[in-house]
Amino acid sequence: MLRAYDITELRSGMKVGRAVKDFDGKVIIKENVTLTSELLDKLRGKNVFSVYIDVKPEDYAPTKAKQEFLLDADFMECYKNCFATTQNLYYGCANTGEVDMKELAELIRAENVTELCGDGTKAITQIHNMKRDGDYIIHHALNVGILSGIMAHWLDFRAQQVGELIMTGLLSEIGKMKISKGILNKTGKLDEDEFNEVKKHSVYGYAMLLQSPIKKLKNVTLGVLHHHERCDGSGYPSSLTAEKISDFGKIIAVLDIYDAMATNRSYAKRNSPFDIVKVLYGDALAGKLDTNFVVVFVKNLLRAINGCWVGLSDGERAKIVYIDDSRITSLPVVQNSKGEFIDLNRRIDLKVDSILTVNEV
Repeated sequence: MLRAYDITELRSGMKVGRAVKDFDGKVIIKENVTLTSELLDKLRGKNVFSVYIDVKPEDYAPTKAKQEFLLDADFMECYKNCFATTQNLYYGCANTGEVDMKELAELIRAENVTELCGDGTKAITQIHNMKRDGDYIIHHALNVGILSGIMAHWLDFRAQQVGELIMTGLLSEIGKMKISKGILNKTGKLDEDEFNEVKKHSVYGYAMLLQSPIKKLKNVTLGVLHHHERCDGSGYPSSLTAEKISDFGKIIAVLDIYDAMATNRSYAKRNSPFDIVKVLYGDALAGKLDTNFVVVFVKNLLRAINGCWVGLSDGERAKIVYIDDSRITSLPVVQNSKGEFIDLNRRIDLKVDSILTVNEV
């Protein structure tokens, strides 16, 4: 019998039951050929979404959601420890007004946040899949720190720059420790005065860092100060334009938006990566965000989430099997629970609502 397998399910040793052709009708692999690792690599470089395999009914059962795209126990244990350290750092700063350099150094150690940044694919999917119990500000700061480390590697930064960008992400919210809990914990919409107070957090954070040994790290201090500035001058606190905004500020701006939109909050539902990409790309086209940093982040992000399980707008669950990362706004091809392949670029009535959590899969 023949059964269609998506590219992610193919394994060496499977026998091709029907010739595999590209979009032009050219035969890539002939019928009855046994797949090898070399042939699998060849297929991954083509626009092929599925292959018919000759199987016995009991052979090659469809793969279920892969653990690496759900919650990884080692990652979550490390994240839990880093969350506690980040919380100690932030709450200690709230009590003393000072940055505890020992806590910060502990946080960036190789086996902590730096470890979480090591596998970009795993980290991105974990950030979407995890349940964020506890203080949202702490989660957000830690996640932006993790994303910063991933982005630094995507940008081929030197080791020192990697550490400094991670530090900038981790400290990007530190100024909020100067803002009253009544404002920070408000579930309804902030009034104008309250919002203006929250907007001061980048200045508060910058001032704190200038009173610490971090003042010598200009990339870090300016990154914290500038991460809400926008290249067209529409940001805060100083309405700076692109040429006056630090690169670290421009990078953290992208990562800050991404994580904020990727989580459930009291006033907003989490967004799918593809909705966030539209916002980031739209802001880049409008001149608000740095186009180069947006493109680097988005292209690597799309590669990272290929293979994830998602919830569709019709309530169906599906797995991403292909994303054309040559187009920054490309939508995925998914396979639903019925085994059907759906190209969301051609289905305006259907969209990805979110990456699914482990419980939802």
